[in-house]
Amino acid sequence: MNTRSVAAAPGMSLLRSRHVLAVFLVMVVLAPLVLPEFYVTLLNYVGLSALVALGLVLLTGVGGLTSFGQAAFVGLGAYTTAWLTTTPELPAWLGFTGASPWAALVLGLLLTATVAIVLGSVTLKLSGHYLPLGTMAWGISLYFLFGNMEFLGGHAGLSNLPPITLFGFALLDNRHYYYLVWLFVLVALFTTRNLLDSREGRAIRALKGGIVMAESMGVDTSRARMVIFVLAALQACAAGWLYAHLQRFVNPTPFGLHIGIEYLFMAVVGGAGQVWGALVGAGVITVLKQWLQDILPKLFGSAGHYEVIVFGLMMIIVLHR
Repeated sequence: MNTRSVAAAPGMSLLRSRHVLAVFLVMVVLAPLVLPEFYVTLLNYVGLSALVALGLVLLTGVGGLTSFGQAAFVGLGAYTTAWLTTTPELPAWLGFTGASPWAALVLGLLLTATVAIVLGSVTLKLSGHYLPLGTMAWGISLYFLFGNMEFLGGHAGLSNLPPITLFGFALLDNRHYYYLVWLFVLVALFTTRNLLDSREGRAIRALKGGIVMAESMGVDTSRARMVIFVLAALQACAAGWLYAHLQRFVNPTPFGLHIGIEYLFMAVVGGAGQVWGALVGAGVITVLKQWLQDILPKLFGSAGHYEVIVFGLMMIIVLHR
């Protein structure tokens, strides 16, 4: 083979990837301008799911740590902003927030990081099948905590959340809100990719080969595991904040264990070890779920969560492959 063509191959591959990225960014910008309202709304939910799935790609696909509790961190972000922006009289020490969604985002991230560090310090010491069981335990605990705290509205939830305002402009329309959602997604995608390409990222990638092997190469495995656990939690928290102000209503239902499993399924379907796989998996599962919810009740002649059965079978097939 010609050595010149071999040398040119990486450059050609890089050029193609940049062209694909440019086309993708143009499509993201133009989508709400050309698509009907229904599809713009669907893309909003794809973006929210991708943000959570991206954390699971980092945590599970790259770091080798299985977590079923990410939906609980989404709920933590959603309930923090819901409570701070709808409570008429906040405690004096929280008065500085002024019921601002942006201040609620900062406090939500701080709270989520604190909770993630506490839970991670206990959970990440587990190994084997005990680790996913541990994440299921605190995921279920937080879910029931959301539903049983009176100041959080119980199972009825909290409503009348204010819209997010950006430079004095209220994002009331789904088409306007779309750009905020996808800005968060793109920032998360590029920062995660840059992290994995860094020295710290190489240490994180070493985790999947086993703790003993990683430590033999000088990796502080406890620190690396905690870093990706907290980062995944923060991305889920940001998704929860966006979700709460998109819905303008929060209740515990979207933050249960079954949704946590669905987020993990998205990461697996898209390719658990690939950053862009989070986007692919979120798109496939969100669209497929919507399609199944429309088609399956007609086939079975009654309403029900039949898509859960289909997803279960799909999970088995995907894991086998």
